[in-house]
Amino acid sequence: MPRKVFISFLGGSNYGECSYAKGNFKSSPVRYIQEAMLDLYNKSGEWTEDDIAYILLTKGAKVSNWEDDGHINRETKGPLKQYGLKSQLKLLNPTMRISPIEDLPDGNDEKEILEIFQKVFDLLQEGDELYFDITYGFRYLPMLSIVLGNYAKSLKNAVVKSITYGNFEARDRNTNIAQIVDLMTLSALQDWSSASESFVKNGEVNELVSLCNQSLNPILKESAGQNEDAIQLRKIIKTISTVINDFRTCRGINIVEAEAIKALQTKLEEIQEVVVPTMKPILNKIKDEFKNYDGKTNVKNGFDAAKWCLEHGLAQQSITIYFENIVTFFCFQFSLNCKTERERDLVNKALKFSIDDIPEKEWNFKKGEDTPQNREIIKNIMDSPQMIDCKKLFVKLRDLRNDFNHSGMRNNPMSADKLVSELTKLIKQINTIIIC
Repeated sequence: MPRKVFISFLGGSNYGECSYAKGNFKSSPVRYIQEAMLDLYNKSGEWTEDDIAYILLTKGAKVSNWEDDGHINRETKGPLKQYGLKSQLKLLNPTMRISPIEDLPDGNDEKEILEIFQKVFDLLQEGDELYFDITYGFRYLPMLSIVLGNYAKSLKNAVVKSITYGNFEARDRNTNIAQIVDLMTLSALQDWSSASESFVKNGEVNELVSLCNQSLNPILKESAGQNEDAIQLRKIIKTISTVINDFRTCRGINIVEAEAIKALQTKLEEIQEVVVPTMKPILNKIKDEFKNYDGKTNVKNGFDAAKWCLEHGLAQQSITIYFENIVTFFCFQFSLNCKTERERDLVNKALKFSIDDIPEKEWNFKKGEDTPQNREIIKNIMDSPQMIDCKKLFVKLRDLRNDFNHSGMRNNPMSADKLVSELTKLIKQINTIIIC
């Protein structure tokens, strides 16, 4: 079982007393939100002695609110007689262990902020379930808690289960009850932000698919699978995944024929309401990225896909798609079937013979393929304006592709930065000659 971890800052203010409520739970009158939260978790029956509550203390907070009598009586100028959190937690006797983290800096500058962050992060273990309460988070500390949770999700496979805030200022003045506000939306938005960035920068769609399906599941469950907008959005997400995975795995035929791309364009136009609001700006971004693709078989789709891959950091996919799409381009130009290995091989021979300046008498063919018709096709490709104009560029492109595909295990391999730089330059140059 993963460890449950409660994390809460204790401030230095003289907190007022009230009852905190969440759902069917209502605490007894308490001064500290931690009393209420740990009572709530204690009564849930889900926390054990293997779980832990970290109470984060600066020196000032320890004196003022962790220990008893930490505030000054304004009238007598002596200690104000009232309990501290340490005493109350002993009386509460929660199931989980209590661990005060003392002597945290006040966080007055960047160095102290990073020190707090590192000290708390080091407390966490792989796979922890995190329960934050940010009620007493001073200034930037609520933001620090949320960033910490997001960092732990990425690096320690942690799960943020709860973010709460005891809304003392908005308490009911008649009953003196304050609501415990659920702020998990903040963590969810962090997840969406991370997933969106992964897609926009790296073309990674799996996080988006997972988050969207998590949001759709309760909607579909409540409607017994009949919510048409949810059904439509799920289909869109599945189609997006298909398109992107075709790009990432270099599925040239699928890209050129564009059936999934056309389906995506159509579904994006038809959807009436985006039932997951966080998906709306993402769908608009995807719609914009794929608006110029032809929804029918067109070699231009392959060049556009190669460009998309390069823009999203997928350089090897880009050069693989681009080089093979050049072969497809000549297949289209000379009415060859781009799906058959035999006819693509004719174009590859034309590229090789032209690039390496191999005279016709030295042309090599597989058994049964050295025919006048095949030789004529190869000659026509070699004599085409695009081949003549791009010949030197094709030499460089082939060398780049070999450097990628052989993992640089060759004489004079290029650096990673130069590979990408040269590929970007070559694609621009070739695109000015090959007009789709």
